[in-house]
Amino acid sequence: MPKRYPDIIWTPRCRDSRLPKPAVTGAEIDYNTPAAVRGIDMLLAKYHGRGFESEVYIASPQSIPVAKLSKALKEAKIALVTDGGLVPAGNPDGQPPVAADKFRLYRFKGKKRLSPEDYEVSHQGYYNKFVLEDPNRLVPLDAARTAEAGGRIGALLEAFYSTAGVMQSVEKSREMGQGIACSLRHNGVDGVILTSTCGTSTRCGAYMACEIEIAGIPVVHVTNLTQISEGVGCSRILKGSNISHVFGNPDIPPEQEAEWRKRLFDRALALLEEVPDEDACLIVN
Repeated sequence: MPKRYPDIIWTPRCRDSRLPKPAVTGAEIDYNTPAAVRGIDMLLAKYHGRGFESEVYIASPQSIPVAKLSKALKEAKIALVTDGGLVPAGNPDGQPPVAADKFRLYRFKGKKRLSPEDYEVSHQGYYNKFVLEDPNRLVPLDAARTAEAGGRIGALLEAFYSTAGVMQSVEKSREMGQGIACSLRHNGVDGVILTSTCGTSTRCGAYMACEIEIAGIPVVHVTNLTQISEGVGCSRILKGSNISHVFGNPDIPPEQEAEWRKRLFDRALALLEEVPDEDACLIVN
């Protein structure tokens, strides 16, 4: 499938200067008139050959440049990002469980893994039980630490980025992706492993991944809903275990699960090193 970036822009909220603006500009929409009435009026105008202005502008698909590592993986700094709503216990920043207004950056300096007593989930799009039992099933810190200690990567950013992507608009997803990309550059990050959960959350994660890649930082998008990620235009996609535990396998003993997660994380790192062709994507199942 071609790697494109399809988008639908509601004209009153089109603020991204990189997107083409509507060819026709007219009076602002009168929201005092019900949407159904406005829609019928436009349909009748079209039927009778009269002029009208659509309220929806469909942008031309935009190709996303393929980002690649600027240095060897063993020298690269890697960051963990999720749209799965993982937050510190007590949700100190008040992150909403749907349509989050912003992303957060949470430090884990010195930790070898994420402990369930230290975290909770603010996200209404998937069954949270498995992540609450072991947050590493969403943000795989234990596997990343193993890769760091073994010299597979140069360093791990000592914090993870989190938001709740469920029911998030495309516009807001892109805005958050741009903000995360700016922060990643500031923190000297060379590559990203981004985990997603449910359908609209995966869509949010995919748009964030694309914005990070536009900034020149390669991303591996780990999700079970690979078709959504592919349709948005992600370059590197790794199929996870389950939307409720993308980096987890709760059906096996904890020690085996930890080893299983390390292997999956290593596959993500291997995918991060690969360079897809332009207008194509790599999907690993």
